[in-house]
Amino acid sequence: MSFQTHLVEWNVPTARYLFEAERDAGVRTAGLLARQTSDRLDTIMRAIENGVRRYAKGDRFIIPMAAHIIMISK
Repeated sequence: MSFQTHLVEWNVPTARYLFEAERDAGVRTAGLLARQTSDRLDTIMRAIENGVRRYAKGDRFIIPMAAHIIMISK
C-alpha cells in the first residue's frame, strides 16, 4: 500500500468562484446551501469570498489544495 499527499493549486478567476462551484456543482454542499435562507446564503458567500481573497495573485486567485492518493496492489 502506498499513501501520498499531493499539493496542487486551484487557479480560479474570482473570489466568488469557489462558492459558485460548491453551490452549482457540488453534491452534499449544494444540497446544504439550497436549504439556506437568502440572508444566510449571502453571509456564507461573503465569508467564502473573504477567505479566498488572501490567495489573490494579480487578477486571479491561487487556492492551495491537497489530495491524498492511496494505491493498493496485490
